[in-house]
Amino acid sequence: MRAPYLYDDADVLINLADIKDSELLRKAEADITNLAMTGIYNRQYEKFNTDTLKDIHRTIFGQIYDWAGEFRTIQMIKSEDILGGDTVRYAYPKEIKRQLAVSMKEIAKLKRNGQNDKDVVFRLVRIIAQIWQTHPFREGNTRSVIVFAVLLAKWLGFEVDHELFKGHSAYVRSALVWASQGMYAKYEYLERIFFDAILHVEITSDEKDVPAAGKYEKVGDYLVRDYKERPHEYQDHEKSQNRSKK
Repeated sequence: MRAPYLYDDADVLINLADIKDSELLRKAEADITNLAMTGIYNRQYEKFNTDTLKDIHRTIFGQIYDWAGEFRTIQMIKSEDILGGDTVRYAYPKEIKRQLAVSMKEIAKLKRNGQNDKDVVFRLVRIIAQIWQTHPFREGNTRSVIVFAVLLAKWLGFEVDHELFKGHSAYVRSALVWASQGMYAKYEYLERIFFDAILHVEITSDEKDVPAAGKYEKVGDYLVRDYKERPHEYQDHEKSQNRSKK
């Protein structure tokens, strides 16, 4: 069975510009989404829930994909170099709404009292990692989730340096991958950039000789400059289950 998001005659996502060359689509998507994100950090939402997440995705990708703002309907895998070629275990389509509902309930519990800022950001990191692992959309999850996180932090009253996330996008994505490994998850890399962007923490004594950009060069032993974008692949869940039973 062929993934429904792809053209019949090209392994390219069906798009409103009808581009069937993957490299041309990548460039067009980058141009369109960068323009869409120009003013998105000035948006204000009264609530931070599933509808808000969907609206953010629709705002960023609505000019290139007609399914922007809609949850994916297929299961996906993606080879990750940082995991030695393994994939993050994304939520199955039927689990997306339930998993997001759990995350949104955790968001509703986030309250600042003037003395718990580090704890709030600590918890925010884990909630954002959960939402990202759910991977609710067919494409564009990292950008949408980070925008959601930035606007949420602003709504909580923080002054956020959102350019830090944009300037180190490969680091952010690699950190999200590591924070999405269940009982083996490592959050310290995602915490580093969230604490810097939201709490503007000062460099510790161990980092005084490290350039600011150097803090975001590695996730574990993985050099983020080596990151190469790979497409998500369609996983036929029924076929994979049948193979496992044999």
